[in-house]
Amino acid sequence: MNTHEQAPAPWFKQPWLWFVLAPLFAVLIYASIFVYVAVTTSDGVVKEDYYKVARGMNIDTSRADHARELQVQADLKLDMVTGDANLRLNSLLNSYPDQLRLSIIHPTHQKYDQILTLRSVDGKGLYATSLQGTITSKRYLSLAPMDDSWQVRLEINPPFEDQLSYTLSAQ
Repeated sequence: MNTHEQAPAPWFKQPWLWFVLAPLFAVLIYASIFVYVAVTTSDGVVKEDYYKVARGMNIDTSRADHARELQVQADLKLDMVTGDANLRLNSLLNSYPDQLRLSIIHPTHQKYDQILTLRSVDGKGLYATSLQGTITSKRYLSLAPMDDSWQVRLEINPPFEDQLSYTLSAQ
């Protein structure tokens, strides 16, 4: 019998115990972080005119139909250097609205959306505003009056240059 034999270390000082428990503790920490992030952040859903009916999805086209009846056409010019946005509205409207809402919508992230208020410059269909930021990827343009009685849309894709010109219509 060896008199210099050491007593075994307590259970909490055993290296194999911590080797087995360390991944479990890591999973618990990471899982709680992911649950916190999932609960506290929003999904950033893209705005659309969709509504659910039973198990189907339908789209409301009444505003686009009304814009088609009024023959609404808008020529939009964006200057990426200065951030100016100018719009010429042509339609069968009796009087042009004082303000229009231009939504520049990112396909997946709501935080990159820009909602701009275009103000009438001359009362005859010319509007102006300033961009809130740069446009670097695919976007959806949506133009409507403040009362949302009609709407025209357009999808734009890069490459974007310093001067951009688009025509929005309901056709």
